[in-house]
Amino acid sequence: MRIHTHLPLALLGLLALVAPRAQAQQLDYARTLHGPNMVFVPTMGTNRGPIFYTQYEQVAPTNSTTLGDLRRIIVNLYPTAHRPVAQYNNFLTANGITDAKQLAIPTHGECAPTQAIKDLLAHMPEGFKPAALLGTYPIVCKLSLYFLPEEEADVRAMINAGPVMTLRGSVPLCDESSPLVRVPEINQRLTNDGVLTTNTAGEVTGNSWNVLYESARLAQISPSLFGTSDPQVGWEVYVKSYVMDLTAQTAVMSPATASQPQYICTPEPLVLQFP
Repeated sequence: MRIHTHLPLALLGLLALVAPRAQAQQLDYARTLHGPNMVFVPTMGTNRGPIFYTQYEQVAPTNSTTLGDLRRIIVNLYPTAHRPVAQYNNFLTANGITDAKQLAIPTHGECAPTQAIKDLLAHMPEGFKPAALLGTYPIVCKLSLYFLPEEEADVRAMINAGPVMTLRGSVPLCDESSPLVRVPEINQRLTNDGVLTTNTAGEVTGNSWNVLYESARLAQISPSLFGTSDPQVGWEVYVKSYVMDLTAQTAVMSPATASQPQYICTPEPLVLQFP
């Protein structure tokens, strides 16, 4: 196994990886749920998490608004799971889950007007050309269209004929069978061996060099704790769960991180696309 054969080299390689970093709230991919045009992934240890949508529908208001000499329509891009909203509500109720109501755009992609609608309204001055706007949940994004009153029929005809906006994105999810680094069990083993202690704030602490060496040795002895039969990747995930100061020889793991396993992600991105 690589950890045992190249342990000194691996430890030196970790010098570049142990700088303090924020611990994001982790998604629990093993508990992913699939609904009608929906994918729900809870955060670790909860039944709350984001819902990502796989199909969308553009919806335009019946009436335009008047702004001086111009008219305006805002076209909304809705997840089809909210049309009607009973599909979405039934999915939540049936599974006992809570939607974190996080918009995938702009973090994971972007919306834009189609070339056809841009060409139709190309004569509009800057600041009034077709433009994508941020959505308000569950609307993933909006398209602002300004036009002259006599152009409204042509604009509506184009909206009714097909998409006037596009959505392109990708959410970096992990495969539901991605292996787990069993952080709480590793911590307990190292605590039993006198390497780690837990302070009054609930932080797991130890000497940084001892943590690096003894966790690598444990990965050699009990590779299943680190996710795979070749545990080096899992070991690196584990040690990066600490905030380490190699000069002061300290290693600190937050209570939240210490209480949950960490995934070795097998990427399975969710593609977002309209049309």
